[in-house]
Amino acid sequence: MNDLIQSVFGDPYITLQCSSGECLHRSEIPGFEFPDPPRWTLGNLLIIMSVLMIGALAAASGIYNFRKSPLFGGSKIALSDSDEPHVDENVPRVTLSFEHVSYTAPNGNRILHDVFGIVKPNECMAIMGGSGAGKTTLLDILASKNKQGEVRGNVSVNGQSIGQKQYKKISGFVDQEDHLIGTLTVYETVLNSALLRLPRSMSFSQKHGRVLEVLSELRILSIKDRVIGNDFNRGISGGEKRRVSIACELVTSPSILFLDEPTSGLDSFNAYNVVDCLVKLARNHDRTIVFTIHQPRSNIVALFDKMLVLSGGNTVYSGEAIKCQDYFAKAGFRCPLGYNLADYLIDLTVDDTVKPSDLESQALQISRRNTTAEWEDFASRREELNAEISGESIEQPPPRSKLTTLFLESPIAQEEIIKINDIKAERPSLSVSTAKAASITQQILILSSRTFKNLYRNPKMLLSHYTLSFLVGIFCGYLYYNVSNDISGFQNRLGFFFFVLAFLGFSSFTGLHAFAEERIIFIRERANNYYHPFSYYVSKILCDIIPLRVFPPIILLSISYPLVGLTMEHNGFIKALLVLVLFNVTVAVEMLIIGILIKDPGASTITAVLVLLLSLLFAGLFINSDDLTSQIRWLEWISLFHYAYEALAINEVKDLILREKKYGLSIEVPGATILSTFGFKVGNFWFDVRSKALACVSLIG
Repeated sequence: MNDLIQSVFGDPYITLQCSSGECLHRSEIPGFEFPDPPRWTLGNLLIIMSVLMIGALAAASGIYNFRKSPLFGGSKIALSDSDEPHVDENVPRVTLSFEHVSYTAPNGNRILHDVFGIVKPNECMAIMGGSGAGKTTLLDILASKNKQGEVRGNVSVNGQSIGQKQYKKISGFVDQEDHLIGTLTVYETVLNSALLRLPRSMSFSQKHGRVLEVLSELRILSIKDRVIGNDFNRGISGGEKRRVSIACELVTSPSILFLDEPTSGLDSFNAYNVVDCLVKLARNHDRTIVFTIHQPRSNIVALFDKMLVLSGGNTVYSGEAIKCQDYFAKAGFRCPLGYNLADYLIDLTVDDTVKPSDLESQALQISRRNTTAEWEDFASRREELNAEISGESIEQPPPRSKLTTLFLESPIAQEEIIKINDIKAERPSLSVSTAKAASITQQILILSSRTFKNLYRNPKMLLSHYTLSFLVGIFCGYLYYNVSNDISGFQNRLGFFFFVLAFLGFSSFTGLHAFAEERIIFIRERANNYYHPFSYYVSKILCDIIPLRVFPPIILLSISYPLVGLTMEHNGFIKALLVLVLFNVTVAVEMLIIGILIKDPGASTITAVLVLLLSLLFAGLFINSDDLTSQIRWLEWISLFHYAYEALAINEVKDLILREKKYGLSIEVPGATILSTFGFKVGNFWFDVRSKALACVSLIG
């Protein structure tokens, strides 16, 4: 008989459970009375309370364990008394030399032309030049950064070429901008770098001692426990941030330290302090330090050991800083008394010729100073300057190519070339450490701690998710309170599930920019070999996705489920909770991936909206699955909402009997029949759950 019914209705869940005789529905049996709708029992409430308690205990345990972690700081501000050797004792002395360095951009423009120079341990080299001179490009090449254009020339360490992996182990790079996590303290920021990059064989106490040593060397030990700060929460000063960025690289004891514009954006006092720290690090700890700098003050210029001046990608000076002024004076370019040498060199090299107006401005600047020597200088050049101001022709300084030629033919250039050849001939021994840094598992734990701290100390996002889930749960419980077992009740159930899924789906938009906010930090840390991308991704999943995507569905459903009066039979609540958590995590990971792939915030937002709307359209409410053509049905297969919506509807309505009274007639309709009419496959609950789990694992992996 059931086979006959299935052949007529096409649904195996519509049965009369009889095999012979005249089949009657149970409601037609004499004396039959409809059973009372199932009531909530103490056991049902205990199940929900148990789920809430488990969630609360898991959250409390996570917070407690993370707070006990040494990554949260709180250690004494005291240097280690251990006699065990620190990393500094094994740092090799490195001489960096480079020659014939040229670079052509992908568009064909040649940025650098046969640049050369040498810098030894205990020395600081400042790369100077006007805007567009090629300073940063040269620094990137020396630091072995990946460049898209064509790079030529030789960059040697102790006179020999080494592989990029080895080169990265003995060098550090500090970007022009300080990209730091604002919720961490100074100590935690540097400690993260130490834990991720120092040899895994070093104990935590050794790494802790190394961090404190570096903070002391850079004179920021006193602000150890102050937060970095951001645009919304004030923290340490710009100069202190710059020194924290330097500390993150210095903690690994690199032999060579590269810095891009370390004084950019700083006032004169902080700029001097930063450069002074670098010079002392080089001289006291055998470091080789190379940095770019734009028009430093005269007291900063006095700190340099070596100077490399670029003009249009050409070398116009490369040698000892103390000889620079005398060289240009002998070449006919005498820096006026009291005039900043750096400013003079920029003015001299930024254009092919020095304009008469520059000489006039120079004369006016000198005339305003009230020193006898400068007035005597002005008087001795009065006729020359007056002739220039009146427009009379005088001899112009040579063009840029002439400046380059003058230097290449100078004794200083020949001395530098001899030094480069000597170091290549000597080839001092170079031992690069083969010790391995943190493992993938250790990286995940360290990054998870950092991510959790960022979330814990900036709880607005966390609290907003939990508060909204609580309020939406109350609202839905009130709106759909004690839903009835009739056709309108069926509609209300489907409406409730759809609203909850839509709320959770669009709440996942907060995960869209979770990576965007740290994108620059991730790029900088990956370039400096902090960790593997997989470790970062897993840490974001563990400490961002789980707190924000697992607990909100638990809060929402635990409140609304009993108020709406949904079924508790066959573990209905646990099944519904499983579906919602899987759905929320999957959508959040999908949003995270969109945020990673699309850098522009506007483009990523509109893409995410389109993806969610298409997924909603094919959830099963707006269009019947049976009406979809084969050409468009694949959109239902990839709809994350469809599997969750169908599973929730089946879990609630499959065994429900709907009773509708119209015009004095009482009609009893199995819920499975209406589900089939809506295009849902009534036997697909666990198939939907498996599909959702597979989608979640696929997106995460």
